[in-house]
Amino acid sequence: MPEDSEPTIAGDYELNESDSSVAVAIVGRGTVEVPDHLCRIIGTYKTENLGIEKIIANIVSRPEIRHLVVCGREEFGHYPGDALLNLHRNGVDDDMRIIGTRAPIPFLCNTTTETVDRFRAQVGIHDLVEPKEADEIIEYDPVYHFTDEERERLIDLLITLNDRGDKPFDSPPIMVHSATILKAGEGLGKGMHILSDRIVSGMLAMATERLSTTSPFITIGTEPGIILNPVDGRVDEVDSVSLAMKLRDYLTGGY
Repeated sequence: MPEDSEPTIAGDYELNESDSSVAVAIVGRGTVEVPDHLCRIIGTYKTENLGIEKIIANIVSRPEIRHLVVCGREEFGHYPGDALLNLHRNGVDDDMRIIGTRAPIPFLCNTTTETVDRFRAQVGIHDLVEPKEADEIIEYDPVYHFTDEERERLIDLLITLNDRGDKPFDSPPIMVHSATILKAGEGLGKGMHILSDRIVSGMLAMATERLSTTSPFITIGTEPGIILNPVDGRVDEVDSVSLAMKLRDYLTGGY
């Protein structure tokens, strides 16, 4: 990929031919009609880790984006809205874990601290996530539509931000070349749920004395890669091996 080209990042978003300095990140599978000229990029995200890494990559590669609006309804379990807002407020710790969030696995395993710092410096963040207290999940990844009031509030904010006339960020774009970030598919969130179910089901099937095992995954191939769980012999394809290990640590109490 040429250094001066924009990355081709898989994901559920639209890139508009617009001079807007605003990006819009919708939590979950929310849908809303927004005039193209009011935002440079708009899309949804569902996870507190790779979903956020995709947003970071799309922003730091485009210095013209100076504002990020986070909107929609918080999701139970992942809490991606809380994770993204806290990333901008607090950054990450030495383990690349987002500081201050209640999201369970907020690790940016495929992103550098320098990229996070650039993201936080380049854009102002605007919180339209409502409600923030998510109900317990009833169905996986439900579709929801913005109400007229929610849409009006979003449009009003976009008009205000665009009227500021912010100049592009005064640094060259950062091009992300991580295969995991560039190519992780739209089924990422579902894939993590499936892996979680397999890990938990395997634990429940074990004898009691084996529940505390923390044997690491064995990596077969590169990221996106294939992992082998030596405890139960399962082989899984994952978008990020390092993130899969963090997920397993979380579920087995290995943190």
